[in-house]
Amino acid sequence: MRMSATVGIGRIPVRDVQPVVDHGRRPAKAVTGETFEVTATVFREGHDAVAANVVLKDPEGRPGPWTPMRELAPGSDRWGAEVTPDAPGDWTYRVEAWSDPVATWRHTARIKVPAGIDAGLVLEEGAELYRRAAAGVPKEAGRAVVLDAAKTLLDDTLPVATRLAAALTPRVDAVLARHPLRDLVTSSDPLPLLVERERALYGA
Repeated sequence: MRMSATVGIGRIPVRDVQPVVDHGRRPAKAVTGETFEVTATVFREGHDAVAANVVLKDPEGRPGPWTPMRELAPGSDRWGAEVTPDAPGDWTYRVEAWSDPVATWRHTARIKVPAGIDAGLVLEEGAELYRRAAAGVPKEAGRAVVLDAAKTLLDDTLPVATRLAAALTPRVDAVLARHPLRDLVTSSDPLPLLVERERALYGA
């Protein structure tokens, strides 16, 4: 039977985080500079979009770079991302799952706005979400890009298609991919990772 790590069921469950050894009582092992995949089952009841990321912490407790996960197969609820510890020592990793309100809104807007269904209301809701998202984006990382999109979403002198398009540009996508608006964040328990020099593992 494969061992697993599970967080208590919350709004967005995180289950079966891998790799894990002896239910997390012993560390998984890696070699300095070795890339390995962290996976987990992430889901939410209903139709709202979810997303996830890996938090890898070094022996000093410092988190590594933002590492978003991807769904490994559509509809599978199994998410994964590759991480690379760059120094020997005792590391930890965990998975954070969260509701993605911007992705949920985009899905709805792409359906309703072209069909003329509550277009004005949908665009106003999008503007509010984008303002919330911008508050979490550092100024130097593109906050103005997201705020400009929010402003255009509210500009009722423009065609609704133009207003929506301003919220879906590659520039906006890039900023929100790096600094997403995360609701209902759920975290797995941290799991231990022992990173050794290659010669320690393989006798080199």
